[in-house]
Amino acid sequence: MICKFSLRFARLGVFLGMAACSQTDEPAPAPTPTGPETQKDIAAVDNAINSFMTTYNITGASLAVTKNGKLVYIKGYGLADRSTNEAVTPAHRFRLASLSKTYTGVAILKLVQEGKLSLDTKVFGAGGVLGNDYGTAPYNANVSAITVRHLLHHSSGSWGAASGGDVIDANPSFTYKQLFDWVLTTRPNPNVPGTTFDYTNVGYSLLGRIVEKVSGKSYINFVREDLLRGVGATQTELAGQTEAERKAPEVKYYGQGNDERFTYNIAFPRRDADGGLIATAADVLRLVTAVDGFATRPDLLNPVTLTQFTTPTVSENYACGIGIWQAERVWYNYGSLPGTRTGFMRHDNGMCVALLCNSRVDPRAGENPFVFAMQDLLLGLTKNTTHPWLNIDQF
Repeated sequence: MICKFSLRFARLGVFLGMAACSQTDEPAPAPTPTGPETQKDIAAVDNAINSFMTTYNITGASLAVTKNGKLVYIKGYGLADRSTNEAVTPAHRFRLASLSKTYTGVAILKLVQEGKLSLDTKVFGAGGVLGNDYGTAPYNANVSAITVRHLLHHSSGSWGAASGGDVIDANPSFTYKQLFDWVLTTRPNPNVPGTTFDYTNVGYSLLGRIVEKVSGKSYINFVREDLLRGVGATQTELAGQTEAERKAPEVKYYGQGNDERFTYNIAFPRRDADGGLIATAADVLRLVTAVDGFATRPDLLNPVTLTQFTTPTVSENYACGIGIWQAERVWYNYGSLPGTRTGFMRHDNGMCVALLCNSRVDPRAGENPFVFAMQDLLLGLTKNTTHPWLNIDQF
């Protein structure tokens, strides 16, 4: 279970009546200007999304596209709920899965920018940001050497597939305290921090605890109040575990194959900072366009901090909660959980796109064609210069 519509418009009156000539020689008044343009369907975009969904049995999806900081296209496809035949709209919220890590990366860098934290601060032990909060001191040498930067870059040397397996879903009834006490006591730490890329959800969950320790707020409150409120993203919350714990308007999730039995059996809300957020596609881009480095919308991070956010270390393809695809000039992130597949891309050309799905291909059934198809779909939407995006802003 490890991670990886129609548009609702306000009615706009368009007044096109030409005033009749008066009985004097005064010129007739100019025509009243029409209202602003509203979104028009783009068949090539819609056909590409629908074809992808049909091929991979995706029940519902939500798309958002920005160009130069403007939200130029938002649309829902398929169903939010099969049992009621409810269609997906841009207002529907989806589990973000590991796309949540981008929010955590931005949260940490915001604290760094405010002078409250350093990326090179040790995490555990004397002088560490978490001190002896978890496990039992003294820690082994590799644990004692872990820094905030190592957690952000998945280079802690611990708790990933290459170091005994990611155990984020182990003991789902445990509190954070119980989970990390168990992890630090029983899990190996075989690699020297800063030498190996080893993707781990445990590391990002620990970053959530660092956000809480430094800010004095819960993780979700810091994200909502210190990151998202200022950019108008109001539809981001923590995911619930069960179907009954969905937050309106949230889609239902549909597992394929072996995924079906795990779809509503994930350790939410404990999995907050590594994969536990829900949001709309438009709200995802409200965050992305607030850290994109373009001059079109105000950024949450200043240029110095943004450079830290986007600079890889051990892996040239991963920075602070975002992937770096240098050959294609994009930043990106993907999320994957039973019943969920998400992704966003930000291209150097000013385009950003987010696509959220309420199903995925079961990884055990061979997911690579599905994963690469979604990646190609996102990349095509950012790079294709023939799509007739209107010069409108629906943020």
